[in-house]
Amino acid sequence: MRKDRVFWGPAVLTALFLCFSCESKFDDSPSDLPLFGAAPHSVQITARNGALVAQWTKVASAQGVAPSYLVYYGAGADPGKAEKYQEVFSNTSNLVIATIEPLTNYQTYYVWVKSVFGELGASDYSPTVSGMPVPAPGTPGRITVTGGDTILDLKWDPVPDAFTYNIFYKAGSYSGEPPADASVAPAVSAAGAIIFNLNNNADYTVWVQAENTAGKSGFKQGGGAPVLSGGLSPPVITAVTGGNRKLIITWDQVPGVPEYVIFYNASDNSAGASRFHSPIPADAPAVTAELTGLTNAREYYVWVASANSAESSGLSPSRSGTPQAAVSIKWSDPNFVLGRASAEYLFAQDVPPSVFFPEGRPFTDRLPRVQESALGNLFTDGAAWYVREALGEQIDFVFLNGSFIDNVLSQGAIRLGALAGIVQADGRADKLCLLTLTGAQMKEFFGVTSGDTPAPNSVAAVTHMGRGGHDTGNFGMVSKEIRYTIEYPKSPSLPGPELKNEDADRYWHGRIKAGTLKFNGRDIEDDRKYRICTTDYNASGVYYVILATAGADKKVIDTLFYRAVAEYIYDKQIVTPKLDGRIKLEGGVPLPPPWVNSSWNPYGN
Repeated sequence: MRKDRVFWGPAVLTALFLCFSCESKFDDSPSDLPLFGAAPHSVQITARNGALVAQWTKVASAQGVAPSYLVYYGAGADPGKAEKYQEVFSNTSNLVIATIEPLTNYQTYYVWVKSVFGELGASDYSPTVSGMPVPAPGTPGRITVTGGDTILDLKWDPVPDAFTYNIFYKAGSYSGEPPADASVAPAVSAAGAIIFNLNNNADYTVWVQAENTAGKSGFKQGGGAPVLSGGLSPPVITAVTGGNRKLIITWDQVPGVPEYVIFYNASDNSAGASRFHSPIPADAPAVTAELTGLTNAREYYVWVASANSAESSGLSPSRSGTPQAAVSIKWSDPNFVLGRASAEYLFAQDVPPSVFFPEGRPFTDRLPRVQESALGNLFTDGAAWYVREALGEQIDFVFLNGSFIDNVLSQGAIRLGALAGIVQADGRADKLCLLTLTGAQMKEFFGVTSGDTPAPNSVAAVTHMGRGGHDTGNFGMVSKEIRYTIEYPKSPSLPGPELKNEDADRYWHGRIKAGTLKFNGRDIEDDRKYRICTTDYNASGVYYVILATAGADKKVIDTLFYRAVAEYIYDKQIVTPKLDGRIKLEGGVPLPPPWVNSSWNPYGN
C-alpha cells in the first residue's frame, strides 16, 4: 500500500456498529457496515485457462480486527447480481490472491472483493474489474527468416490467443529448445520481428515462442544468415496520418532491409524533396515513423527509400498528408478515446517455485514490482516525451516506482478512464516533478557499491521476493536513456530446505552490477549533473530519501503524471508493448526464463 489509509476512529465505528446491530442480525453473510476506504482499492485480474486470478493489496485492520475477504463474480457488471465465490484469508504477504474457477474461456466475467472485519461487518464492493479466461497459445507456425545487412528479418504464422512472442537466437546450428546462453530479442506483439547487430555471413539459429498469461507455447525453430546484398526494393507507403506539426507514415517492411530514409516536399516533386535527418530502423511486419517539424494545415508529399550500409533504393510512390492540431483531451470524459494498444500490456506472471517459497507455487506477481515491464516503459517514455515536447523542459531521464501502476492495460481502444484506472488510486494526484542529482548521487540512488553489502535505501536494494512483499512497490522503472543490471546474491538451488525468513531475506536485496549503470550508453560521470523527472510524491523522499535530501533545483509542474502519459498516447495514437532490456536481473528469486543466476556469492552457497 503506497500511502496510509484513513479509517473512522474506534468510537465512531462502535457507535455505528451498535446502531446497525439494533436493526439487523448477523448471519453467515456479514452485514454491509460502511467502513470508509476499507475495500481493496484495486483488484488486478490475470487470465488463465478456464480461470481468472484476482489479486489485491490487503487493507489495514479496523479496531484491531484483521480482515478476511469475500470474492464475488458474475457475467454482468451489476455486483448486486454477482455470485459469492469464496472467503479468502490473508497471510504474512501484503498480496492477497484468489483463483476463480472453473470458468468458460472467451467469456467476460466481472469481479469484486469485499473486506470482512468479523462481526463489525463488511466494506462495500471494490471497484469493478473484468477479465476473460483464455487457454495458453499453441506453438507458432511456419517461420521465414530473411537475411539483411547485420539483421535477420523474421516472420511466422500467428497463433490464436498469443499476447506476445518471445524470440531467442544464437550463432551456430542447434536443435531442441534454445540453450541457456542464447540471446533474447525484445518481445513483440505482432507475428514478425527484426534482430539487429548480427555478424554478416554467420549462420544463426532462432526460436520463437508464443505467450499469454495462461502460459507459454513450445518453440518454433528456424535459421538464416545476415548478408549485405544489393538491389534493394523501395517500400510501399500504406498510410499517412496528420498530427500536430507532424505526419505519421506507415509502410510494410521490405524483407531484409535494415533501415529507411524519408523525403518530403510541399509539392509532388521528388527532385526537390528534402531528406528527413533521422534514418528509420526496420520493424516487422510494418514500420511506422514520424516526420516532425512541419507546419499545420499545409499539405506535404512524402517518399520512402530502403537503405543499408552500402546503398539506397529508389523512392516509393508518393503519398500526401496534412499536419493538424488535434482537439484537446476532454479530461472530464472517462470514455474519451486516447488511442489504441496494439496488444495487451502484460501486468502479471507466474513466479516459479524456489527454496524461498516452495509451497503454493506457481504464484502470480505483478511485473512492474519485479522486473522491466512494457507498462513501465510506456509510462516513463511517455512522461519523458511530454516533458520535452509539450513543456520544452530539458531532462535526462524519467524514474518512477513500480506500485504507481496497479492494473493491466488491455488491447484495443485506450479510454481516459481505463488509463486512470491502472494507476494506483492515490497516485492519480501525483504531479510531475523535476530535480537534479550529481553522477555520484545517482550511483548512490541506484545502488552502485563495491562491497558485498547491498546499498541501503537504493533502487537495487528493493526486495525481490516475487511474492508481493511489503516494499516491492519501490521497484524502479526508468525511461529508455538508462540501463542497468541489478545483481542479487546467487540463489540456492532446488531441491533444498526451505529458508527461514531471516535467512532468505539476505538474498532479496541487490546491488548494481559493476559497469552496467549507463546513461545513453555511457558510464555515469560523478561530477555531471543529471536532470530527473519523477513524481512529487517520490521527490518527497518517501521511498528514496536521497531524492529529498540531495535533489537540487526541484520544480513541481502542475500536470498530473498520468495525464502526461495520456497526452503521449493521444499524440502517438497507436502504442505497442515493447521491452528493450533497460533493466536486467541476475540472481535473487528465480523468474521465468531467461532468468540468469548470479555469480555474486557472499553467502557461500
